[in-house]
Amino acid sequence: MNKRLIIAGVVVLILVAGIYGLSKARISNPWLEGERETAKLGSLVIPVTATGTVQANRFITIKSKASGQVDRIHVVEGQVVQVGDILVELDPVDEKRRLEASQANLDRAQSAYEKTKIALENQRLDLPLQTRLAEARLQDAEARLKEASYRWEKMKGYVEGNVAGDVEAVSTEAAYLVAKAARDLAAYDLERARNNQTILLKSAEQDVVQAEAAYVTSQKDLDEAKLRLEETTVRARSAGMVYNIIVNQGEMIQSGTSGFTGGTPVMTLADISAVYVSAQVDEADIGAIRKIAPDYARPGTSTKQSDEEYTRLAEARLAELGGQGVEVTVEAYRANTYQGVIERILPEPQRINNALAFNVRVRLVGDDLQKLIGLQADLSFTTEKLDHIVLVKNEALFSEGRDCYVYVPVKKSSGRWGEEKKPVKIGATDGTFTEIVSGIKAGDDVWVKRPRETEREKEESENAGLR
Repeated sequence: MNKRLIIAGVVVLILVAGIYGLSKARISNPWLEGERETAKLGSLVIPVTATGTVQANRFITIKSKASGQVDRIHVVEGQVVQVGDILVELDPVDEKRRLEASQANLDRAQSAYEKTKIALENQRLDLPLQTRLAEARLQDAEARLKEASYRWEKMKGYVEGNVAGDVEAVSTEAAYLVAKAARDLAAYDLERARNNQTILLKSAEQDVVQAEAAYVTSQKDLDEAKLRLEETTVRARSAGMVYNIIVNQGEMIQSGTSGFTGGTPVMTLADISAVYVSAQVDEADIGAIRKIAPDYARPGTSTKQSDEEYTRLAEARLAELGGQGVEVTVEAYRANTYQGVIERILPEPQRINNALAFNVRVRLVGDDLQKLIGLQADLSFTTEKLDHIVLVKNEALFSEGRDCYVYVPVKKSSGRWGEEKKPVKIGATDGTFTEIVSGIKAGDDVWVKRPRETEREKEESENAGLR
């Protein structure tokens, strides 16, 4: 009998302990209890976020002035090169042939040029002699005409006095007419000689000019051929990083100066002297961005600066902001936050997915930035900062239409914490915390995860409501 009583007592104790344990577990269950935070005084930084692509300062397309077959490629993608470094070598055989042909053309043009100069000098010497000879012939013809005229005048007197016969008169008149004609021809020859002295001399001078132009053109062609031969070794004209290589070894490429297509692109260099993010900012936020941008970056007051000056201005601006500029993060380097400065706001809007956005160029400041080129970036612009305001987590806020509420903890008769709904007026938010303008004060607790009622508490609440 005693043994049965002992067993029954143990069972009762176990049941009571189990019921009590379940009750305690239920009461202390975090899912039922909820989670609360305290409204606090603090500062709120209002960000404007945007996305963009990290880009190099500029991209340089490399073309060769020479044509030919790619003989050797000296670089690989991602390699940093300096001015003068060899990028690609072409087979020079075609350009050597062009050089030899250009040299032959120059020799011919030089010979023709020298001949025209000799012909011009000959004309300068000969044409005045021809003119003087024509003048002498005219003087001789005029003298002969004077003599023939004198004889003819005398003869006319003899004929009237019947002193001379008809034959002699006709002969004298004929001699006079011949002398007059010879004088006229000599006058025409002199006029032609004088004209030739002007016209032929100018023509010879123009021949020299044309021959000289042909010579100069041939000289330029030769210089171009020499340059094209040199261009069979393609060198970097500026420092940068090899962004991509477009041609392959053994491929034929076309000159960038002789082809209608502008030549074959060989590769692209990225100028990494500066790295920036080209971000698209929504039209609703662009006013705030323009407000915090420096004068040289805003439309209407922007000014063109050199790359060195832009770098100096960016560093000075970042120092002015205490090292906290535009925050830039990339998915590939999640642990790092990079700083940038607004360099330019483009005035022309872009339509993206039926919404207007403005391109904002943000120059990054720091080291080892070239690894970011081509990556998608998230930007956070600090447009406003509010101090000494009441803040609660966004999870504590609930809305009904335009009204906003929080739930504050209240002690229930059961000893557990319940909730009371309180209307609040909210202000700015940074996406995590929200400003409370009125409704609660700093130090008040609010539920960020509201507590749950047990089935018994729900029944008690319903019964209380019925009563």
